[in-house]
Amino acid sequence: MKFFHLALLLATLFSIVVPASGVLPGDTSGNDHLEKPELSRLVLAALKDDQIVQDARDAAYVYIVWNGSPKRITDSSGKERVIRRPLHRIVVLNSETLETMRSIGYDTTPVIGVDKFILQKKEFFPEFAGTPGVGSIWAPDYEKIVSLRPDAVFLYATVSKSSGDAIEEKLATTSPEITVFRFDGYLPKTYSEEIRVLSDLLDCQATGREFLDFYTTNIDAVTSRSAEIPKEDRIRVYFETWTDYKSCAAGSGYDQKIMMAGGSNIFGDETAEYPEIDPEAILKRSPQVVVKLVGAGKYIFGGYEGGANASFQQVHRDIISRKGWESLPAVRDGRTYILHTDILGGPHFFIGVQYMAEWFYPEKFGDLDPETVHAEYLSRFQGLNKKLNDRQNFIYPV
Repeated sequence: MKFFHLALLLATLFSIVVPASGVLPGDTSGNDHLEKPELSRLVLAALKDDQIVQDARDAAYVYIVWNGSPKRITDSSGKERVIRRPLHRIVVLNSETLETMRSIGYDTTPVIGVDKFILQKKEFFPEFAGTPGVGSIWAPDYEKIVSLRPDAVFLYATVSKSSGDAIEEKLATTSPEITVFRFDGYLPKTYSEEIRVLSDLLDCQATGREFLDFYTTNIDAVTSRSAEIPKEDRIRVYFETWTDYKSCAAGSGYDQKIMMAGGSNIFGDETAEYPEIDPEAILKRSPQVVVKLVGAGKYIFGGYEGGANASFQQVHRDIISRKGWESLPAVRDGRTYILHTDILGGPHFFIGVQYMAEWFYPEKFGDLDPETVHAEYLSRFQGLNKKLNDRQNFIYPV
C-alpha cells in the first residue's frame, strides 16, 4: 500500500513537471506513440531533480505514517518542537541521546555529525569512527555544524543548560531551518518519558516499547524492594565522583541513583549539586559504604576500552589509605567500591544501580545479576558484542 501511494504521488509530480500540450508527454519523436526509450529518458530526467524526488518521498511518508500532518513533540526542555518532514540529516552533541537512539531500534544512518566525546568512545560507537566531529556542547564548531546541513541538532536539556541555550539561540538566528531537540538521557526521573518521546519523534514506537519494557523491568527489580526500606534504616553512602572529594547532592542524577539502590547519600543536604567536600566532614558523617566513580578526569581507564584491572586496584588502595579513613565503617568492613561511569553515568545507569543495590544490601538483592543484564543490553539493544560486559573493567572488587 505504501508503494502504491508513493508511485501515485510520483506520477502526479511528473505530470506537473512535464507541461500539458498537444503531444504525448515524452514523445520526443513526434510520432504520437510513446516508446520505451522515450519513457526512460523522461523518468531519468525527472529523477535528476533530487528535490522533487525527495519531496515526493517525504510527502508519501507524512501522508502514510503521520496521517498527513506535521509531527509535534515536547522535549525535555519543555518546548514543543514541530517537524514537517522526516529527519534525514542529524547532528548529535550528547552521547546519551545517541545511545538511546540505538536502544529504541533507530537506524542511525542519518546521523552525519557527532560531538568529540562520541568519537572518543571507539569501542562503544564503532560505526561513527569516520563521522565528522562538531566539537562539544561546551565548545561547538558552528561552522562545521552548519556546513553539514542538518535537519536537526540534538543537545542536552539540563546539562550545562546555559551552553545548550546559547547553541540553540545561535542556530535559531543563523540557521532557522534546523530544528533543535533537547534530551538528557541519564536522569532516572525523566528517562522513561524521554524513551517514549524519542521513540515517537523517530517513529520507533514498537521497538521503543520493547526497550522501555526491558529498562522498566530491570529498574523495578531494584526499586520495588528498595522503596520498602525506611529512611532511618537506609545505609549511609559516601559517593565520590571522578574528582577527588567531589560528591553529589539532592537533585543530581547520582543522588537519584543512590536512593534507587536503597542508599542514603550522606551529602544529599549540600546546597551545590556537586559539592566539594571537606575530608573532615566525611570522617564525621561516618559512611557505611563508599562508592568511587572512575572513567573520567584523572581516572580515565577501564570501561569498554578494557585492560585496567591494576588501575582499579591502585585507586582502591589509595582511597582506603586516606588519612583517618581506617576508622570509617566502610573501610573497616571492606565496603569500599570502585564503579565505572560507563554503567552509571548515562542511559545504562540501571546496570550500575543494580551493582550498588548488591553492595548496599547483599542479603536483599543477592538474586540480581547485573553482569547478565549488561550483556543483554549490549547485544540486544546496542548491537555490540556482549563480551564487552566483563565486570573487571567496570567494578572493583570483582
